[in-house]
Amino acid sequence: MKRLWLVRLGRHGEQEAHALSANELLLGFRTGDLSHARDREAVFDKLKLVFPDSKANTLRNFAAQLNQFCNTIKVGDLVIVPFKTKREIAIGEITGSYEDKSGLPGRPVRWLKEGLPRSAFRQDLLYSFGAAMTVCEISRNDALNRVEATLRTGKDPGYEGAALSTRSSSPASDGSDAEVEDVDLAEIGRDQIEKYIASHFAGHDLTRLVAEILKAQGYLVNVSPPGPDRGIDIVAGRGPLGFDPPRIIVQVKSGTADQPTLQALIGSIQDTQADYGLLVSWSGFTSVVEARKNQLYFRVRLWGRTEIIDALLQIYDRLPEELRAELPLRQVWTLVPEEDQE
Repeated sequence: MKRLWLVRLGRHGEQEAHALSANELLLGFRTGDLSHARDREAVFDKLKLVFPDSKANTLRNFAAQLNQFCNTIKVGDLVIVPFKTKREIAIGEITGSYEDKSGLPGRPVRWLKEGLPRSAFRQDLLYSFGAAMTVCEISRNDALNRVEATLRTGKDPGYEGAALSTRSSSPASDGSDAEVEDVDLAEIGRDQIEKYIASHFAGHDLTRLVAEILKAQGYLVNVSPPGPDRGIDIVAGRGPLGFDPPRIIVQVKSGTADQPTLQALIGSIQDTQADYGLLVSWSGFTSVVEARKNQLYFRVRLWGRTEIIDALLQIYDRLPEELRAELPLRQVWTLVPEEDQE
């Protein structure tokens, strides 16, 4: 029977680019060859040799996940990969058995869908995708059928009557791997913030939010009124009158920002004698624009939803009280997972 698995590609997404270009999943820890370790205990024994100074409980956790990756996942199973280097999700199909790749555990994969926004999925699935594990099975709330439906339609149909749950994984049917309940609370929190901003700060309100972020960063800003803006939504500068550098102009888009939008911003920088430009797009950028990111690094910066939220969280306590009432957030402290402490 086909199953659905969550796989993460490195603590900081180190293996994500390789996975897309080589059609291959590589886990982010170097274990040596596990081809002769056919069950969890055998994997655990191997890990004790490779990581002699690690805690036994940590190694047992790793062994359970590695056993799933190497031995339990079957050809034809689906895999969900939440990316860390960009807030997107990829869905693939496992096409081959475990292989040792210079000490890294590997599985070949055929990508069925790349670049899915996290917003394509309902919150209960995002809870499951937020599991604080490298490998686990996702089965709650009819997850497999919903992911397959998302492949067809681009949108999660949801699960009627399902209460939202933070339970992230289910045990393997053979009972060999224990269920783990931990979730990445920071990732879940960002998902909730993204959904809230998308629904409450569309159109000119997104421009207003970006302007308040810039104010909190120390800029004096002027915001164009709603309507045609000729490529300039915000002008910002330092100093009491806003004349001091760096002087920037900002274009804010709710939809995807394309090459003509970028060229218009570059032209506006020259026309206004600004120092820099900031192109903001909640829906992201076309591949042509993304390809120019490094080329224009010292002239134009790109803010997608990740950069907007990063900037927001850095200055949130300096925002006006009225805006914080519109966008109510609070900081939550949580324990760092044991494997991240080593």
